[in-house]
Formats: sequence, structure tokens, C-alpha cells
Amino acid sequence: MAKSKKAIGTASATATGVALATNQTLRKISNEGNVDVKRISGFKANPRLLWIEEGYNVREIRPDHVEGFVRSYTDGKYVPPIEVVVVEVNGVQRLKVIEGHHRTIALQKLMSMGANVEEIQVIEVQGDEIAQLSRMIKSSEGRELTPMETAGAYHRMKQLGMTQTEIAEELGTTPAQVSNYLQLLKAPVELQAMIQSGEYSATSAWCNIRKCGSEAALAIAKEEVRAKAEKQAAKTQGKKAPKTKTTSKLKKLRLAPKKVNKMSNIVTSLAVQVTPEAIESNQEIELTMDVSVAQLILSLAGEVSEINSHNAEAEQNLKQIAALKDSEAPETSGAYEEAEEIAA
Repeated sequence: MAKSKKAIGTASATATGVALATNQTLRKISNEGNVDVKRISGFKANPRLLWIEEGYNVREIRPDHVEGFVRSYTDGKYVPPIEVVVVEVNGVQRLKVIEGHHRTIALQKLMSMGANVEEIQVIEVQGDEIAQLSRMIKSSEGRELTPMETAGAYHRMKQLGMTQTEIAEELGTTPAQVSNYLQLLKAPVELQAMIQSGEYSATSAWCNIRKCGSEAALAIAKEEVRAKAEKQAAKTQGKKAPKTKTTSKLKKLRLAPKKVNKMSNIVTSLAVQVTPEAIESNQEIELTMDVSVAQLILSLAGEVSEINSHNAEAEQNLKQIAALKDSEAPETSGAYEEAEEIAA
């Protein structure tokens, strides 16, 4: 199957300026005797030439990561070269940062504090816009992408005219995985924030979006996070919270097998006191039991009552989820399968 033609970036406009692609390279600039770019076992450039295109970086800037590079530069530790391409911004030749945004911001911070940084090592990224974007995504020097950042990167490649299969081939993954991550972009902002922070699993999110739609997926996520927090709080306090509180209100409970066996044993022990003659007499039958058995019956009855109440609420919540799903009409159908948990 023939691949679609890859897009070649020619210009980009942001609040920080308009960048025009040029036929200039670091080799050409250095050969022209430009004092701001030198070729010394690679290239060294004036850090003031570095230019960050607003919104280009697929990674969210993290202050702690920036501070780590500030310390490394200050202490003279090795910092990987910044990867760039030559562009023209508002008529001025600049080096657009492809990989190394945190390092660039760290350098800018150092210089704003009065540090004298004359030159830094840079590497020129070859290829078209897709190749440059691919390099930024796959770089082993950068922080690992979060699921939401990965979704944004895949979407960026789609906007450049690539199919999901081509994206997968370019980045060494599978078309199915590309599709999974793109599902995350359908999530409400609140759910995306939960995924980005690591509060909620991306895998659970894209599965629920497919099965139930985005709004229902948010409702499921919030309930599962609540139940998890209840369980963790009880654990921290050294308590064993009731299963009905630490289980998602979207999941049905059932009595644990051991307790079912206890109930079965009680019924069997009481049944031996009932004779056919007593039943035929059609009169009240008195059964006797130990206090311990009576206490166990009361305990089990209370637990069964709690489970029934929880399951009734879960059933109602599942109906509401189904209503959300129907109103959204997601592209991939499939009923939300209610999971059962065993009440310990």
C-alpha cells in the first residue's frame, strides 16, 4: 500500500514570531564565518540564538526538570546537546529547538540571573517536519511522555497528513496503540487532567470511552478514584473499611465464598432438627442453636443487607451510565460490563 506524501513544514506563526524554513544549515552558517555558530567536533552556538516555538513541544514544561538542568549547567556536569534546525524568525536567523526545551529554558534562566554563557553544543536535526517531530517524540534525552502528551503527539502527526498505520511505523508502535491514545483526546478536560497527573489509568480511560462514551468515562473514573481513596485512607488509619465503601458504586458485590459456606453449614445443622412428621403436623417447629450460631446469623444477615443496598445503587448508577452512552452515541458500541467484586 502506497504511503501518503509526508508534509514538509515551510512556515509557522506563533505569539513568539513567524518562523520560515530556510535552505541554511549549521554547516553552511559555520562555513560562512558566522561567529555565533562554530563547528568543533559537532557545532557550538550562541545560546541566544535558540528559539522556542510556542506550542511546538509535545512535553509539558516541568519546573523541577528545568531546575535540574540549571544545577547541571552551574556545576559543570555533562548536559546533552540541544537539537535544532535553522529558521528565520521575523527576518532574523535563529535556531529552532526541536529537542531540549527544558535545557533551553534552564539556559535562559541562568543568563537572566547574570551567568555568562557564551556557547553551547547543538546538533542539527535532519529531515522534514515529520522527521523533526518524530525525533522530539522518540528522543531518549527528553523526559518520557505522559499518556496525554503521547496522544497530543500522535494527533500532531495526523494533522501533518499521516495515517494511524504510518504513525505506528514511524514511531515503532502498533496502529491499535495509536488509536487507543487518540481516544484520550475525546475525554472531557477533567478526565484528561486526571490522566495527565497519573491519578487515573489511561488504559481504563480509553477502554471506557470506547464502551460508554466520554462523559460516562469521566463518571466511571471519578467513582473509581473515590473508592480507591477511601480504601487508602482506611489503610493509613489501620482500619478495615467496609467493602461497600471502598468498592466503586458501579460494581456489584457478592458474599465471599467462605461466608456462603458458613451459611450453608448453618442451614445444614438446623435442617437435621426438622423431621417429616413435624412438617406433616402443620404446627410450629422449634429449632435450637448455640449463641455463637445466632450471632453469626445476625452478622451474615447484616452483611447481606448492605450488599443488597450497594448493588441496588450500583444498578441505578449503571443505568445512568448507559443513558450517557446512548446520548453520546460513541463510534464503537458495547455495553458497560458490570464487574463483580467479592465482599471479604
